[in-house]
Amino acid sequence: MIFLETERLLFRSHEAGDEAEFVKMHTDAEVRRYVGGQAWSEEKARSRFREQYLGKPTETYGFWATVFKEEEKYVGCCGLRAPGNGMGASLGYYLARPYWGRGLASEASRAFIEVAFTQLALEWVEADAEEGNTASEYVLRKCGFKYARREAVPGRGRIIDFYELAKGEWQRGRGA
Repeated sequence: MIFLETERLLFRSHEAGDEAEFVKMHTDAEVRRYVGGQAWSEEKARSRFREQYLGKPTETYGFWATVFKEEEKYVGCCGLRAPGNGMGASLGYYLARPYWGRGLASEASRAFIEVAFTQLALEWVEADAEEGNTASEYVLRKCGFKYARREAVPGRGRIIDFYELAKGEWQRGRGA
């Protein structure tokens, strides 16, 4: 099921053929560096793919398989998570390392921000980036997010910076 399309990306439910690239991405220590600190084992990545991603999502919320149209290749997953109160959502994205630095995270983020504010009529979108993840912080700022707060992850030695984007701020940024 195709959910969304941008100039260079296609977002759809995860398919069995995505498993190898999903595993490769999540067993890459650099990809996982700022999302838990360590690469997953192949076994954990395969299990997570089969149990939590395969055939999903089927509706608006969730991490959609992200396909780089030029190569017709799975390059990651992006999407929105609902925080439960119906007023906003949390933006997230993972991209395989060979696709970093190409503007794909910004392109995907803008697409899902638009979905949040136009199709879902949400009031805000939040996102987080682990301290030191300057690439993600750059993407978020470029998309209009503002720093909101910082939280330490107890017992993990990790610091997470949270960013927010209000619908009104997004509309002003678009000249709406």
